[in-house]
Amino acid sequence: MNANGDNVTRIQAVFLRVLNIEVASPDQDVIDAGLLDSLGLIELLVALEQEFGVQLDLEELDLDDFRTVERIGAMIEAAPAA
Repeated sequence: MNANGDNVTRIQAVFLRVLNIEVASPDQDVIDAGLLDSLGLIELLVALEQEFGVQLDLEELDLDDFRTVERIGAMIEAAPAA
């Protein structure tokens, strides 16, 4: 597992707990797979901010950052603390 392996596990748990979505692998494209829609994205944003204690700036977010759990993990690691 890579450096953000713990984050990947926690993000997968957020998907399951908040959105009732089981992500098969950290590199699965959840948008192309139809697992994550616009409402789910907003719910995910709020849950990630709470889970990781970060502030995600809506103006700086890129939809591609939410395609995979790995990309979300990288975004979380780069985000400033709330």
